[in-house]
This record gives sequence, C-alpha cells and structure tokens, in this order.
Amino acid sequence: MKSAIAALAALAFITAAKAEQPYAQDRIVWNKPTAPFHIIGNVYYVGTAGISVYLIETRKGVILIDAALPESVPHVERNIKALGFDLKDIKIILAGHAHFDHAGGLAAVKRDSGARLFASQADKPVLETGQIDYGPCKDVPFDPVKVDQVVKNGDKISFGGVTLTAYLTPGHTRGCTSWTMPVVENGQKHTILFACSLTVGGAPLVGNTAYPRIIDDFRHSFSRMRAFDTDILLTQHPYNADELGKASRVKAGAPNPFVNRDDLGRYVDAAERDFDAELARQSAKP
Repeated sequence: MKSAIAALAALAFITAAKAEQPYAQDRIVWNKPTAPFHIIGNVYYVGTAGISVYLIETRKGVILIDAALPESVPHVERNIKALGFDLKDIKIILAGHAHFDHAGGLAAVKRDSGARLFASQADKPVLETGQIDYGPCKDVPFDPVKVDQVVKNGDKISFGGVTLTAYLTPGHTRGCTSWTMPVVENGQKHTILFACSLTVGGAPLVGNTAYPRIIDDFRHSFSRMRAFDTDILLTQHPYNADELGKASRVKAGAPNPFVNRDDLGRYVDAAERDFDAELARQSAKP
C-alpha cells in the first residue's frame, strides 16, 4: 500500500512539474493535429493546428519552411507523406526564426530527411546551441541543429525552378527571416510572403542588454514588411492570417481566400499596435 501511495505521489509530482514548465499549455494547443492542405500553386501546409510548416514542391524535390515543436515532428512527417512525398524528397529546410516552437523540430526533420538547413547569421548561434539568451524562450532549450548555409538580406535561393528571396525582419529574434516567392495559378501571377513573426512574445524591450537593438529592429521590420508587394500572406502561426479558416472556405468552393492584398497591412498594423502597447507598459514600470 505504501509503495502504491508513493508511486501515485511521484506521478502527481511529475505531472505537476510538467504543467509548470514554460509554455506547457501553449504547447498542447499549438501541437493539436490538422490535416495537410493545398494553399496555392506548388505550396502546401503540413504543420499543426497552431504552428505553421510549409512545403514547396519543386522539380528537384521539396523545400520545407520550419519544423514546429519537437513533439510535432511525427505529425509533420505524416502530413508530408499524406501528400505523397517521401521524407528524402526534402532537400532544403529554411528556418524562419530560432525559437523552440519553430526550430525545435529542425534537428529531427533534418536528420530524417538529410536536407540542408538555411538560416540567418544572427540566428545561427541559437540554432546551433539550442538556446536563446533573452526572453521567456531562454528557459526552453531545444535540440541543436547545424546550419549548412547562412543567408543574408536579399539572398536568393533557387532550386528546382523555384526562387525564394530572403529578407531579414528582426525583432522577434535577432535573425528573424521572411521569404518571398512568386507563384502562378490559373495563369495568374502572385507573390507569397512567408512572414516571420512580429510579436514581442514576452521579450524585454526596455533594458534588454542581450539584445540592445530590439526596439529599433522591430520598428525597422514593421516598415520593411509594409513595403512588400505581396498578395498572399502566410505566417508562422496559422491563426495570424486565418489560414485554417481559409482552407475550410476553399473546401466549400470559395474563390481562393489566400489571395488577399489587404492581409499584410492588417497583420503589420495589429503587430505594431501590440508592440507600442507593450513598450509603453514596460517603459512605465518603476
């Protein structure tokens, strides 16, 4: 009896400890499964219900953008296979930014596929150590992953007839990277923006000695994002651009709702309002 009580007490302790881990509840919500879906042209969604992972089909194989949480990897890989691709088809992985919820699965997907990882210079040290040095994410390490090629602002990645252009949009992390890509569907030309996150995410804006340029970088990125000439916005968390809702409307026979030139302005405006409010809140602290 005593041993059974002790075992139950130990189990309760472990369960409570897990619940108290940073982002424990967020991870459960973010990691809920969702079926893969076609977005436009050669672009597909293969992420979870709360974290975006994008698949781009090319003539020579697959380009993947991000890999979600470590615990998301089995679901992401099943989604890739459900679309008819093999994991070995993944030749390039592009990293959006070095936080655990997007980069945590990179090491596993890279290992399973043999793909090469592209990332910014500023995020490279975080990816290769698995640890950022400021904000709440510093308490959530992830598996380190080797960066095979560093990308700079304006670099073009061409592979299998597809070209993506890298744009540094720092703030959310030092090396937050957005990507643009032209796509054609039904004879119409479009431009996709795979936008890096613009949220503060609990990071210190005031007195951030680890990242003293954080305020200026956010301001710069708001301006850069607004300047993009794009009519398809894809974000790193699907709820920021209602991507699951749009997928449902496509299934219902609606014209492709992913094509919407107003989405980007709304996204940046909302992010900047939230940033201003958080900066004011942190500045008012004694």
